[in-house]
Amino acid sequence: MSRKTSTKPRPTRPVAKKPSSPAVHAVLPVRPHTDTPPTQYPEFISEGQIAAAYAARLADLPLIPITAWQPSPDGGVRAHFPTGASLTHTPTGFDALTPCPTGAMHHHRITTGAQLRQAAAAAAHCTQLHGRPRTLTLHQAATTTADTQALTRDDIDTGLTQRAADTEKPKGHPQS
Repeated sequence: MSRKTSTKPRPTRPVAKKPSSPAVHAVLPVRPHTDTPPTQYPEFISEGQIAAAYAARLADLPLIPITAWQPSPDGGVRAHFPTGASLTHTPTGFDALTPCPTGAMHHHRITTGAQLRQAAAAAAHCTQLHGRPRTLTLHQAATTTADTQALTRDDIDTGLTQRAADTEKPKGHPQS
């Protein structure tokens, strides 16, 4: 069998002519090259991040995005709060580090959101010095100054000579 051919002429489409100048081509956008990392977070989600976000939701902890959980050197993942507190998730549970007014960080084992709120409240009301010298407020300094007696130079010299005389006394040797 043969195909039947038509005697009608087929319509021809106009052929687009190529421009003669190369400046007509569209320029594709190019990202600028920088030496800084493109984002703070990695472009993938690890199993630790997923486990931490899921465990935080089950424990009724504040909603923290999965990408906010960052790997920590101890093998867990850590999320930071705007208050300065941080929450670390390890296979054994959650550890919270909450800042206190004296600048120290308080460590708490956390299993629920209520415990996290209690830990933050306890750290906020902390008055311990944590081994640092205490800075007095103006009111405390005025009270302390009022309780202090004034000493003259002679009183200081007399006190030093008496203390030196007390330490220079010979002690008796025990008899064996």
